[in-house]
Amino acid sequence: MGKFRSVVSALLAISMLASMAGCAQKIVLTPPSESTTPAASESTEESKAKESETSATESSASETSATESSATSETKESAASSETSSSSSSSETTAAGSSLRKVTVSNAYRRSFKSGKKTYTTQYPKITVDGLNTSKVNKEIADTFKSIVKKNKSRVYYSYYVRKYLISVVVTVEVEAGNKDNRNYYVYNVSRINGKKLTRSQVLQSLGYKSSTFDAKVKAGVKKMWKNYKTDTAAAKKMYNNSLASKKIATAMPYMNANGKVCYLLRQIEVPGTPSKIDLAGTL
Repeated sequence: MGKFRSVVSALLAISMLASMAGCAQKIVLTPPSESTTPAASESTEESKAKESETSATESSASETSATESSATSETKESAASSETSSSSSSSETTAAGSSLRKVTVSNAYRRSFKSGKKTYTTQYPKITVDGLNTSKVNKEIADTFKSIVKKNKSRVYYSYYVRKYLISVVVTVEVEAGNKDNRNYYVYNVSRINGKKLTRSQVLQSLGYKSSTFDAKVKAGVKKMWKNYKTDTAAAKKMYNNSLASKKIATAMPYMNANGKVCYLLRQIEVPGTPSKIDLAGTL
């Protein structure tokens, strides 16, 4: 009888151990088939720039319409660097890493002509970004300058700078070839992400400037320029006030010059004398 009880107890113990083993197997978790490590994300700056630039629109036509104006002394430094850095074809691929699209700024038109005893080269650019359609901005450039370059009077040349997602191209027109005191300036800021022309606010965001800070810098430049003019008449005072009005300052366009400096262009400022309107370009 004692032996029978021992056998029964042994069988019960084995059964309980088997049951516990089965339960232990059920609560074992298998490792996930895919890694749970989060993927690296792009930087905040790049993310914001992409979000901003994908909605790029053309700036107002007044920024590119031709006008008769001359440059003030403040524009000479900028223009000189533009002239020396102008090239027939060049590209930029290292602004922010090799993953960015290749940018090429080359001649859409180029020829030489004589004015007096001197020979001048005149040219305007086209902008190419690999894999993107930039035909709209290139058509705007061509429509603005194709009639000017065919005349044996005005000289046209350009400079540019590429900074991460921003392509800045400045086209300079010497109204009379060789006269560096009589110039018109045209700025084209283009997105390296979608190939479209950027608005003022998009360029400022890309450069890391607040609109209020930028406007203050432009206003200071206008005041400095006005030191070359007298405001002792009612007409001159009106011109002065109009050039400093918030509505006028808000039309100033930011851009990067050929030396990589942040600049501004304020077009068609009415001033006393001849010419009656000038373009003001300055470095921040």
